[in-house]
Amino acid sequence: MKVLKRILLTFLVVLVLAALGGYIYFDQKFTPDKNYLTVENESGSIPLTWFGVEKNALLLPIHFERDTTNYYLQFDTGSPYTVFYSKSIKSIPQISITKGVAKASFYIGKTKISSDTFKIYNSGDDTDTNSLKIIGTIGTDILENRRTIINFKENYLALNLSKVPTQFKPNLFYFEFKKRKIILAGILKGEEESFLYDSGTSAYELLSNKEVWEELKLPHSKITIEKSQSWENVLTTFTANCKQKIIFNKQEVPLNHVTYVEGFSQIQYLMMKFSGMTGMLGNKLFLNHSLYIDCIQNKMGIE
Repeated sequence: MKVLKRILLTFLVVLVLAALGGYIYFDQKFTPDKNYLTVENESGSIPLTWFGVEKNALLLPIHFERDTTNYYLQFDTGSPYTVFYSKSIKSIPQISITKGVAKASFYIGKTKISSDTFKIYNSGDDTDTNSLKIIGTIGTDILENRRTIINFKENYLALNLSKVPTQFKPNLFYFEFKKRKIILAGILKGEEESFLYDSGTSAYELLSNKEVWEELKLPHSKITIEKSQSWENVLTTFTANCKQKIIFNKQEVPLNHVTYVEGFSQIQYLMMKFSGMTGMLGNKLFLNHSLYIDCIQNKMGIE
């Protein structure tokens, strides 16, 4: 009997240590480096530019001093960093590269953004001179410790606001800005769920796992299957109609389509499980709304 107790105790200790080790691993894995951006001035209203008929990506126009060319960065709240694409910045003299990092200053509206340690991703395209000049991604480091409006209804974004906009003050609610991820609570089918707002999944309303997808989709709904590229991964998406709503604080937002994805890496699936999130919310869910994101007080408004 004592031997059995020792075995059970040993098993329990191993289980606890494994769980603790897993927690430490994921905590370190998804903790971003220190924010390397310097951000100055309010931007004013910046027009949103959409890539693709289905609004597959949300682009922000940027410009460099002494350069009349319009360049674009994809606005991706799923990325904790603002980065440049190596192949797309080869011919831009205002970006200098040393030891694998970039030094640059540029403007989004009236906001000046600068750093001498921009990360560089080995991607991009420098061959198609007729396409939009997309040279990188702007991540949630631009939001950290700042106030932002994304007004999808009127098609503009405003960065680095000096004060809380009056129209949002009565209905603000808390959200988590954990490891530079925007995580918000919402009521779906009478249950409080946790969602990641990822503007990089722009063309979708809710991306989740297959089990949630099966539960939410309408019976006999037509299923749209698409393939897309996400960084190094080729993803297959399955989108179906649904007739639900997500309630954020007091604001009801219709949920008309739900999607699940095949092709995510195992580490991405484990991250979702580890965080306890139901799924990711894309821009399409909010196209009839305006978002206020306050990463100073961790408050959000939807109208």
